[in-house]
Amino acid sequence: MTDTKSLSREQKKRLTRQAFYHAVLDLCMTGQSFSSISLRQVTREVGVVPTAFYRHFVDMEELGKSLVEDELGDALATLREHMQFGKKRTFERQIAKSVQLFFKAVDSQPRYWQFIASERFGGSEAVRQAISEQIKTFANVMSEDLALQPAFAHVSDEDRYLLAEIGVNLSFSWIIDWLDLTYLPQGSEPATKLAMLHRCTRQMQMILYGAYNWKSNEETLID
Repeated sequence: MTDTKSLSREQKKRLTRQAFYHAVLDLCMTGQSFSSISLRQVTREVGVVPTAFYRHFVDMEELGKSLVEDELGDALATLREHMQFGKKRTFERQIAKSVQLFFKAVDSQPRYWQFIASERFGGSEAVRQAISEQIKTFANVMSEDLALQPAFAHVSDEDRYLLAEIGVNLSFSWIIDWLDLTYLPQGSEPATKLAMLHRCTRQMQMILYGAYNWKSNEETLID
């Protein structure tokens, strides 16, 4: 148990904000959408009076935005350190390793990733925008990393970003299906997750290998 007496003011503030984040995640796990959760519900869950909420957030929209920026930002920063297609391993092995790392991140914080997957297209504009900005940042980093691979030297910067964006969007589309497998009865989960891991790795390989034959100088035809 954390000894709050020995914590600095900033550390105590961080712990309180985390309590608000966890309250939101707990309420969302009951089936509520973020936009349907009231400030009073959150403060009741945390065990503070409503006025205490305003010491940390202007309103519920800012709480949702901060949750995404703090938690998704940290999760993606950790992934960025390891999902380096061009730096640490051969390209072929790194695709499989990166998919594994993504699912490991989801497994480590299932409630949070379920929130992200559910609210990415949810009713809160602030939350949608925050998720979108984090995804763009991650796609930019992935694009820069792909540039280190000779296999993508012929792809323009713009097209390489589009390729990274496809990869990130594909990864986020897996979240709910992966979490559904997490809640299967004991005994059936490992083999089923292994099958999904294999399928998702193949999907990512097909996309990135297909980029070998892409020609950035070809004109896009739109009727």
